Amino acid sequence: MLRFMRIRDFALIRSLEIEFNEGLTVLTGETGSGKSILVDAFGLLAGSRSSPEMVRSNCDTAVIEGAFSVENKSVGELLESAGFELEDDLLLIRREITAGGRGRVFVNNSLSTLSLLKSLGSLLADIHGQQDHQALLDLATHLKWLDRFAGNTGETGELRSRYGGLRDIARRLEALAMDEQERKRLLDILRFQVEEIRRADIRAGEKEELENERSVLANREKIFALASETQRLLYEGEPSLAGLFDRIMRLVQQLAEFDATWAAHVEGLRESQYRLEDLTLVARDYPGSIDFTPERLDQIERRLADFDRLLAKYGKSMEEVLAFADRSEKRLLELETSDDWSVRLAVEFEAGLKEYLDRAEMLSSKRHKDALRLEREIRKEFQTLAMEKMELGVHFHLRDRPTVASYRQIPAFCGPDGVDQIEFLLAPNPGEDMRPLSRIASGGELSRIMLAIKTLCGGGEGGKTLVFDEIDAGIGGRVAEVVGKRLRDVSSHSQVLCVTHLPQIAAHARNHLCVRKETLAGRTETLVEPLQGSARVEELARMLGGEVLTETTRRHAREMLAHASKGGKAPG
Repeated sequence: MLRFMRIRDFALIRSLEIEFNEGLTVLTGETGSGKSILVDAFGLLAGSRSSPEMVRSNCDTAVIEGAFSVENKSVGELLESAGFELEDDLLLIRREITAGGRGRVFVNNSLSTLSLLKSLGSLLADIHGQQDHQALLDLATHLKWLDRFAGNTGETGELRSRYGGLRDIARRLEALAMDEQERKRLLDILRFQVEEIRRADIRAGEKEELENERSVLANREKIFALASETQRLLYEGEPSLAGLFDRIMRLVQQLAEFDATWAAHVEGLRESQYRLEDLTLVARDYPGSIDFTPERLDQIERRLADFDRLLAKYGKSMEEVLAFADRSEKRLLELETSDDWSVRLAVEFEAGLKEYLDRAEMLSSKRHKDALRLEREIRKEFQTLAMEKMELGVHFHLRDRPTVASYRQIPAFCGPDGVDQIEFLLAPNPGEDMRPLSRIASGGELSRIMLAIKTLCGGGEGGKTLVFDEIDAGIGGRVAEVVGKRLRDVSSHSQVLCVTHLPQIAAHARNHLCVRKETLAGRTETLVEPLQGSARVEELARMLGGEVLTETTRRHAREMLAHASKGGKAPG
């Protein structure tokens, strides 16, 4: 959900900061005031392409920043896979556009790519309006909407799990399906790798121990000198630290005879004295406890060199080297018994594929029934939204299904969500052929089609910001009232931003932003003002009656707001 947007030197905007809230937010204002500029700015945050013409005249760089609160776990997974971190479920996006045509993208204050931003944008927002209908025109979303409408979450989840298992078996079968010469070559490589690692007889922690011992041997002269000086100061010096400590102990014991509070220090001093004696013994015996022979240093260097060769080939740590050996031994066993493995895996694959297809066909049959029900419900929505002549059809793309016995890999028509591919087609008038949405609907119609789909199918897709521009094209009166209620219904599970000229729609908003143009210091600027109370009444009255406001239009505006605040869901 979009929480905050800051814009600087973008089109007619010099500097602007806007806070956004949950629910339905409308943007209103005179024609040409800059409402669509805000939609374009939001589109840039969602990954749309920029152009130098977007930079404000006589400025070098336009900057658009947005803060999103993230509810969709897929956003976090996408960021993590790209090497970004999501802190406190907050995502910061920044676009910079220069007058020279160059641009930069920042995600959570780190430089990013436009392709990553587009992927994020598809998860964060859907923009429906003048030019941007990517979600509605993306055929991959049509099947998801049908499944949301029908409540097929459980069935699709199970299919994805089974499909993932089949892909794993298929990859293992493919790895085993090699010619004999290639198999022997790979066997030799694996045997050599396993033997090389096992021959090293690596012991846990051995490398660290040897590195420490090498450091000791390489610095033996310094160590002798330091140990000798430590022993001298502790025991042999004049005066020695041990002798001074004995004297201090006697003094504290005498003090304790006169003042009991000193007794508490006696035990602590005695413990320290024991530690000091232990240190003295260690310093005295340390040089003799170490094998300082050059031969031992050579042994250590050779052993560590062996480890370095293994690390260069098989992993970044000795633990990774050992894990590599384990995997290679397992692969070696599979290749040595490849015929048996192939037979077992083929049987397992065919059984899994049959189960997958059985469930996929059951879901496909259900989807055909669901599609008929969705077509009926969409038809009712179209009638309500002043598109009563329009019909939407759910078209299933059919493919040949070969018999299970011929399978040696997953058939192309199978996918994580089953065997169906669907497309929403549109007939603008009775008797006309169904055609793809992109070749039939106008901008305003596409926005209303999306509104109808979101009303019926959007309940499981919370956390996105939906932007509707031009949704009120060609409608008014009762239909506009219904559109406003529909937008409010959708905003119960998704943040909705809507550009509108109709007060019947604006009255249903939870948040109202007024966009206007002013001339400041000889330059035209677009400004945005949040409206509440009487200011909102004035704006609705302007939308009702034009520039000349009367008490009648104000009273009508207040009645519209009161009526909208009492309204429930839009009628079906």
